[in-house]
Amino acid sequence: FQTPCCNKVYTCRFCHDENESHCVNRKDVTELVCTNCDTRQKVQAECENCSLRFGKYTCLECKLFDDEEKNQYHCDGCGICRIGGRDKFFHCETCNMCLPIKLKNRHRCVENVSRSNCPVCLEDIHTSRIPCHIPECGHLLHRTCFEELFQAGHYACPTCQTSLIDMSQLWKYLDNEIEMTPMPPEYRDFKAEILCKDCHEESVVKFHVVGLKCINCGSYNTCRIKGSPKPDVSGKSYLYKLILKNIWVT
Repeated sequence: FQTPCCNKVYTCRFCHDENESHCVNRKDVTELVCTNCDTRQKVQAECENCSLRFGKYTCLECKLFDDEEKNQYHCDGCGICRIGGRDKFFHCETCNMCLPIKLKNRHRCVENVSRSNCPVCLEDIHTSRIPCHIPECGHLLHRTCFEELFQAGHYACPTCQTSLIDMSQLWKYLDNEIEMTPMPPEYRDFKAEILCKDCHEESVVKFHVVGLKCINCGSYNTCRIKGSPKPDVSGKSYLYKLILKNIWVT
């Protein structure tokens, strides 16, 4: 195709974007060149000169031609082509993106969520070729970025700080650690006012250096919010990182 931005001929928009200092808007492409007979022509499914079909899958709206079978389909709501099969996905009008059928009426809607960049790498999610991870909080991130977070010992959503996966196994581990690690007598009656980042409830709990457990949902994904001065617990995050590596990173 001939790029409308720099009037150069490329066979792939990704090749163009890698070699130029700008990105091509594929929907602005109006002209292509047949690689079989070199005929320059308007964008269409078949060559007007030699009748070569430009791709087994063709989307004239996205100016997309593909010979690989990926169960491609065009989503009018997303405004782009998706892969995986139309029967396996639905378009959520609030999230403004296609989601797996299994999440229909079972996900938390965040308005236009895919139009925001990944909070880890700050790259686009909506048109990315990298699959996205959909946590319960609804804030998307690239699957590769999600995996890197866990390898680094981080388990909370970078956007809202809620747990990215079921952490019940870790919470049980911390329960046992607290039971086996009694506080010194002078600290046993200390209380801490906390906010749970998972259920968003405030509560008053016994202070412990290992962690502060929410009395509402049992999560240790909490933070102190106010109250009398308490012993420093700055080492908690480092302990969590070690625990997460032992339990979750393989």
